[in-house]
Amino acid sequence: MSEENVEIIRRSNAAFNRGDVAATLEPYSREIEWRDLQHSVDSPELVRGIEAVERILSGWLDAFPDLRADVSEFIDAGDIVVCVINWRGSGKGSGTPVDEVTAETFEVRHGEIVRATFGYRSKEEALEAARLRE
Repeated sequence: MSEENVEIIRRSNAAFNRGDVAATLEPYSREIEWRDLQHSVDSPELVRGIEAVERILSGWLDAFPDLRADVSEFIDAGDIVVCVINWRGSGKGSGTPVDEVTAETFEVRHGEIVRATFGYRSKEEALEAARLRE
């Protein structure tokens, strides 16, 4: 089952990199819990529900139209998939570049992403968080 979980995250990530928010969110639970550990001052750290996540992703792509999440590593941790991601893009209008590597965790149950946490500063930090949740 866990290899299937990796494939779910891989497909969702590919859709994000195409700028297709609807396809990105296809595997997400309607009650998704989304946490951004490096959230901006005007954004909450934790949101719940697919509509809130859609607003966040759409906002990211509006501010950074060429934003990409290039995954260098998918780590199968059972119900949790840990990803090491290089976020790249440039700000709309300003051209301000984004080039940051973070780690994220995605918890999958019954084929749906039920919890996502973004912004771990290292793969090790994300792996530790995944072990605590298992």
